[in-house]
Amino acid sequence: MLEFIKVHKFSIFCILALIWIFTVIFTQLKYKKKGIKLQGKIVNYVENSGNCFPVFQFEYNGQYITVDSYHSTKKANELGQTDTIYYIPGNQKGVFRERDLAPKPWMIVMTVVAIAYIILDFIVFNR
Repeated sequence: MLEFIKVHKFSIFCILALIWIFTVIFTQLKYKKKGIKLQGKIVNYVENSGNCFPVFQFEYNGQYITVDSYHSTKKANELGQTDTIYYIPGNQKGVFRERDLAPKPWMIVMTVVAIAYIILDFIVFNR
């Protein structure tokens, strides 16, 4: 078993990366499908590791709710801006901006590269 891990460690890393990418994509799809489309105003930012996560305030069922975004921006220059967001009622963890719901090009490229490497590793390299 340990020998298998040593030989295929990069393939194992690729499989874990694919699991992470698919989890992100399915979460985005869940918000797009089950979420409510609202207009949210950026009222603050939460900084983490050099990234700024916008904090949105929006009205839902007569209440004003304040929730962080799942996606960050490099600069906190959008304070006061209104954006279309998707919110799942009762979820205080985060919201997605409409523009952040599409899979990013790097996700598609990494998925193709990871799958190609895994196929090469198990079929071609270890014959």
